[in-house]
Amino acid sequence: MYLVRKRQLGDVLWIEPIIRRLSSRYRKVIVHTKYNEVFKYNNYKNVVFKDKLFVIEKLLIFFDHFFGTSFFSINLDGAYEHDPRKHLLHAYQNISKLPVENLYPTIVLSKHEQEKCFFDNSKFAIIHFESFSSKNYRSVYGIEWEVISKYLNDLGYIVVQVGKHNQNIANTIFIKTSIRDLISLVKKSKLFIGIDSFPSHIAAIFKVPSLLFFGAINPDFRHFRDQFNGFFLQSDCELSGCYHSSKNGKEVSCYLVGDSGIPKCSIYKTSEIINNINNLIKKYNL
Repeated sequence: MYLVRKRQLGDVLWIEPIIRRLSSRYRKVIVHTKYNEVFKYNNYKNVVFKDKLFVIEKLLIFFDHFFGTSFFSINLDGAYEHDPRKHLLHAYQNISKLPVENLYPTIVLSKHEQEKCFFDNSKFAIIHFESFSSKNYRSVYGIEWEVISKYLNDLGYIVVQVGKHNQNIANTIFIKTSIRDLISLVKKSKLFIGIDSFPSHIAAIFKVPSLLFFGAINPDFRHFRDQFNGFFLQSDCELSGCYHSSKNGKEVSCYLVGDSGIPKCSIYKTSEIINNINNLIKKYNL
C-alpha cells in the first residue's frame, strides 16, 4: 500500500499516526513524501520511505486517483484542504478509513540527537514567528519582540530564533537548522513561543510548554487540548475560525480586511504576551 502526502512539512508530520496504523494492516507500506527525514529513526519494520517513485508506481497511484479507489494507494494530498472543518489528523483518518482517534505523531531521536548539547545546557526559549504563507492572518502583529526577548533574558533564558531568515531581533540568537537538528533543538528547549507551524507541532509532541498564535485557524483543528502543554492565543474576532470556511481547497482571504490589511484575530499586545509567559512559567514550574 502506498501512502502519499508529498509537501507541507507540518502536514507531512501529521501522517505519522496513519503510518503507524497502516503498518499493522498491510504487509508493506510505502510512504511517499518530500520530508522522509522527519521519520528517520522511527522503527517501522514494514515501512519504506521514498521521495521519488518509479513510473509504474506513479501509474498505480494515478489509477486510484482517477477512479476514486484505494486498491494500491491512499493519497492524503488535499485531504484536509477539501474537508477543513475538522482536525487535520481526523481528515487523514477518514480518507484512510481508519478509526478517528486523538493521537499526536511520534518522533524518535537517535542517541546522538538525544545527547546533543545546546548552549552548554543553559535553559533556552525558542521563538518562531516567520510565516511562509501569503495570508496575513497566518502572521502576528503588534508584538515588540525585542521587549519579549529581553524579558526572557532577564528571567535567565537564552532566546533562540528559528526559521529560514534572520529577523534581526535584539537579545536573540538566530539559528538556521536542518529538520533533524530543529527537532532536537525544540525538544531540549524549556519554552516555545510561535505561530502554528512545524516547529510548534514538534514542541507539542515533546510537551514543551508553549504559547501558540493561531489567527484565523481554530486551534482545536490542529491540537488536542487535553494533551497540550501551554496556551492557545487568538485575538477576538466575530468571524473567528474563518480559515476553515474554504469550499474549494484554497486558503480564504480575511473577510474583514482582505489580503492587505491587518486581521483582528492576529493583533496582540506585548503586555499580553508577557502575562502569558508568566502564567506559563507558573503553571509548568519553569
